[in-house]
Amino acid sequence: MPYQYPDATASRRITELDIERRALWAGLICSIFGLAAGLIFFAGERPALFGRWSVGLVSAICGATAAASSSAYAFRFILRHREPWLRRIPTWRQLITAIGLILVHAASSVMIILVLFHLFQQAFLGLRLDVLAGGLAVSAVTGLTAYLCLVATARTSAETLSVVLGIFMAAGVLISMLLAEDQGWWRSMFSFLGTSQAGHGSFWTFNLTLIISGLVLAAFTEFLTRDLVLLSRTYRCRPALRRYRLARRLRPRPRIVRWCLVVVATAIVGIGMVPVNVSTQVHSGFVQMASVAMIILLAGTAVLLPGYPAVFHMMSMAAVAAVWAAFILWHDWSYYNLTGFELSVVAIMFSWISVFIRTTAAMTRDGEERNQARLAEESQLPAKS
Repeated sequence: MPYQYPDATASRRITELDIERRALWAGLICSIFGLAAGLIFFAGERPALFGRWSVGLVSAICGATAAASSSAYAFRFILRHREPWLRRIPTWRQLITAIGLILVHAASSVMIILVLFHLFQQAFLGLRLDVLAGGLAVSAVTGLTAYLCLVATARTSAETLSVVLGIFMAAGVLISMLLAEDQGWWRSMFSFLGTSQAGHGSFWTFNLTLIISGLVLAAFTEFLTRDLVLLSRTYRCRPALRRYRLARRLRPRPRIVRWCLVVVATAIVGIGMVPVNVSTQVHSGFVQMASVAMIILLAGTAVLLPGYPAVFHMMSMAAVAAVWAAFILWHDWSYYNLTGFELSVVAIMFSWISVFIRTTAAMTRDGEERNQARLAEESQLPAKS
């Protein structure tokens, strides 16, 4: 059954001012919650900025709670009204999308808060706060986190979600590298960071980053598919290609693109849930599944995404060639080890995905502008008598 997305006018319009107003209320309520939590946790204590039951730890806990709550509220009562097509997809897909958005904002908040307070502790060595100062610090961090996460969730699009995904994955992997107890982890493989031998901090950070990233990629796929469906409705074969029968039969294939990305998202979740030391075969199977799906996307853009600029298809072919060259450098020439090959492939894939998203967003905006211009012209035409 084809995808069906209703027009935005089918639901009550939520303005930008509504988002800001609700975000301010969320920030105020969560700041009060953070103040109460800080006063309770720090009663009779002089907490440090970072460490066990420090201002940073309590702020991270309260910030994660505020981020999850505000993101859930924004998805349920704002985003689903701003993007009415979300209400038409199956409930289980709505749930996966919501879970991905909630988890990525909560996890990002925890990482940012802990890193910032760790840096502050290094800058103000030996500083301890009293109960009031500690409570106010937690209150400020919690309120700001709630405000930012509600705004970010309410204004989610394929383009913004791709940026969130890229930053979150890079930050999570970098932190897991820094937390690795074995400093020579890179001599083995990239997946070593997700094993218990790398240390508990690296193990949990790396695997949770992959699991949450897979869920976010699944949520991102919904928004990207919606843009591709809109493009497929307005697709017209280029005049220069109409003389070719094969070109006239080509149409954008949002469903195939979606399933390829869903397979990649599922594989990323599987890689995080089954570390290489638990089952090498299952872990490798998920890696191969993601690789095959991405190769299909890269090699099939001319068939799956007709109408895109020729330079985009050339870049897709160049990405396939770059992956093959990276494999030759590792397997045949031993230029670098397996970790170098894995990092090269990840960099190539995410670079292509970033270009794909930005190109799709640009084409969607251009299509919307053309539709608005056409409607404006039609409204100015004199009515027939």
